[in-house]
Amino acid sequence: MQKSEISTYDFNNKQTALGVEIVDLSKIMTHKDKALKAHRLNFYQILIITKGRGIHEVDFQLIAYSENTVIPVAMGQVQRFTLNPNLAGYAILFTPDFLIKENLDYSYLFDFTIFLHTINPISSIANQAVYTLIDEMVSEQQKKLEFNTTEYQRNLLKNFLIQIERNKRQRTDIVYNDSLELFLKFRQLLEENVNYKVRVVDLCEQLNVSEKQLNGSIRQYQNITAKKYIDDRILLEIKRLLVYSTLSIKEIAYEIGFEDPTNFTKYFKTRMKMLPTEYRQQNE
Repeated sequence: MQKSEISTYDFNNKQTALGVEIVDLSKIMTHKDKALKAHRLNFYQILIITKGRGIHEVDFQLIAYSENTVIPVAMGQVQRFTLNPNLAGYAILFTPDFLIKENLDYSYLFDFTIFLHTINPISSIANQAVYTLIDEMVSEQQKKLEFNTTEYQRNLLKNFLIQIERNKRQRTDIVYNDSLELFLKFRQLLEENVNYKVRVVDLCEQLNVSEKQLNGSIRQYQNITAKKYIDDRILLEIKRLLVYSTLSIKEIAYEIGFEDPTNFTKYFKTRMKMLPTEYRQQNE
């Protein structure tokens, strides 16, 4: 059975033409036909909840929120809002090109753990420092383009991200050390090539570490091995394609890196205890 392609939204700041925009959540919820359906963003988004309790879905993960909750959504992730008339807060939207400017060092965003919900999920970490920065970004957004507005907003956005990252690390006792740096670099390499053919030994070679070192780092933050982490990431990509694309099972198999669709089906069934077709039907 063919499914509707998931909607993908590009960044479109009609106010200032900058690569960052602060949007009131009440405005987003007026577009229920879009917000309540699963959709993918071609930019980064951070939700700041100031009022209301509920559930937000990101990549099949249900995230409970309440006042002062921060929910980062990385570019390419699939999200879905749930109907909540009491929801209030902000959505900070930005493109990596705006944040990183012209140095093309996109690894900068991989230094942040806030976009990793699996590392100690974020709870109430929006504090006065965060709201002060949001107020300043909103104020700057309402002005006409003035001298160095672009650079000013870029610096505010960086400070905003750094403040949230600091709050998370303080709340969850995350310490930036060699082990965390290794895990973040491993994650970056994997995200650049989510494919069944990716092997732990190849990533270790690129990272110049042993499998023991890599497994030790990943166990510290995820309590699983590198192989299991890779499998979980591949499964997530398969689920996205099964639920949100019109690709056939055979096409998905090739997309993920399988040369034989039969092996793809076996791989999925071994881990999910059901056939890909059954999973697709369950999530229609």
